[in-house]
Order: sequence, then C-alpha cells, then structure tokens
Amino acid sequence: MNPVLLAVQRLLFSSLVWLVAAQPTPAALRRWCLLMAAVMRPFGGAWRRLVRRNLRLVYGDALSVEQRRAIVRGVFEHSARGFGELFWLPQEHGMKVADWCDVEGVEHLDAALRAGKGVLLATAHLGGWTLLPRYLHERGYSTGSLLRLPSNPVAHAAEADAVTRMGLTFFNTPLSREHAHACLRLLRGNGVLFIVADRRSADVKVDFLGQPAWCATGTASLHLRTGAAIVPAYAVRIGDRHRLVFEPALQFTPSGDRKADEAAITAELHRIFGTWIRQFPEQWMWNHNRWRPRRSEMKEARHEHRQ
Repeated sequence: MNPVLLAVQRLLFSSLVWLVAAQPTPAALRRWCLLMAAVMRPFGGAWRRLVRRNLRLVYGDALSVEQRRAIVRGVFEHSARGFGELFWLPQEHGMKVADWCDVEGVEHLDAALRAGKGVLLATAHLGGWTLLPRYLHERGYSTGSLLRLPSNPVAHAAEADAVTRMGLTFFNTPLSREHAHACLRLLRGNGVLFIVADRRSADVKVDFLGQPAWCATGTASLHLRTGAAIVPAYAVRIGDRHRLVFEPALQFTPSGDRKADEAAITAELHRIFGTWIRQFPEQWMWNHNRWRPRRSEMKEARHEHRQ
C-alpha cells in the first residue's frame, strides 16, 4: 500500500477509535455510533443494493416498504455500533461488561461444561456479538475466540490491539497449525471456544433463511473430533444495553458418516441462527454477499445458459 495513503488511513482510523473510546457512557456511545451511521449512509450505495437484493431473496414481497427501509437503515447502525462496541472498554469508564448487559441462560453453558469436554460457543454476526466472550472472560471462564481480523493492515492492527487490551485470547483465522493445537488444548482443558459460525465458506451447502448457502463446517468438525458441546448464544441490542442469551447445548447422535454428520450439525446451527435473525433483522449483516454461489457453479450456470 502507498505509504502516504497508509498514513492517512492510520490517522483517520485512530481518530475514530479515540472519539469512540472517549464517550463517557453507553448512552453517549450509542448516540455517537448513530451519528457515524448517518454519515456513512450517503456513501453506502453498494451496501444498500446488496441489502435489498438479499432481502428480496429471503423475504420475497413479504416485507413492507417501511420494513425494508428500517432494515437497510439498521445495517448501517449495526455496523457503526459494532465498531463502537469493539473499541469502547467499560473498565476505562468505571464499568464492567456485566453492567452493560442483561444475561439469560448462562446455566446452559455451565451444564455443558460439567461434561468436562469443553464448549464451542457458536454465534452469528448479530447485534453486539463481540460482548459474549468479553462477558465470559470477565466472569472468569477460560476462553478463546476464533476471529477473522480485517485484511486492511490499519484495521487489522487496531482490532488486534483492542482485543488484546480486553484481555482476550484470540486465534486469527484461517488457523495456523500452532493456533489449531492451542484451540484443542483449550477444549481439552474444559474451556470455552467462541466461534462466529455464520460465515460463508465452501465446505457444505445447507438451508439458511430459506435459501441454499455455502457454510463452514468448522464448528461441527470440532464437535465430532473432541466431543465438546455446542452451545448457541446470541447478543442483541436493547436501547443502550445488550441482552446476552445462552441456549441449551445441541443434542446430536453421530451416525458414523463424518461428512453427513458435519452437514447435519451445520444445517441445525444455521436453522437456529435463522430464527434469531428473523426476530432481529435490523441487527444482522445483510450487507454481505452471503448467498453467492461458488465460481464453479457460476461457470456451470453460464454454460447451461449458452446451451
């Protein structure tokens, strides 16, 4: 990258991070993030088009004009608030993460840990999802997080620094051999491995929000390999606060066919994610090309069209 452009990006990014970190309360943070979202919207034409296309794919004509507009607006707010929540550290303002959140169902996580094989805490890019591992770390759980940091070097360095300042152990994906072994050690020690599992991947195609989508099987694969329980959990924003919800662990009996089992577990996880997203559609990442076909499928479709 051009050194001058890199320096400008670093200055702009660090200024935004400083402004976010300086907000004195969650209410002030929310107001600042909504202002950022309002500034972003006029420049987000590509996002708006992609969000509308994804909404048509999933909902057809079932949404009113007002509902579609609310979701489009919500995507910008979701992105801005996600940025703010990542760089706003409650401890620097005399608070704890627990003071910022209402928590339900943590007993399901504790019950899963009693089996002694660790827990795969599976979530989606919904609401304030970054608060889930932060809350557990604050409560003294042994945790690690699978995260995919941005490819942009400025954002990559800033996010890695923020997560480190939170005290979290994280493993950047795709995993190196060393980090893969560290994840296995964490689970063998009955720890909690946090996974954002609604990413697009070329592993397997399953139903997601009523449409076929390529999905990652990593969570299912780790469960089958280690016996670690899969506990779905999500975080949604309620005004200035957050609601963290831990659900009962998935119950699954392996068939012995590894590929089929991975597909079945992945499908069940995405069914669960879909129920959350339909409840809180304004708080999910509709601005990602989540249902994009693989290149081989696009080539095949073009070949069939020529015939």
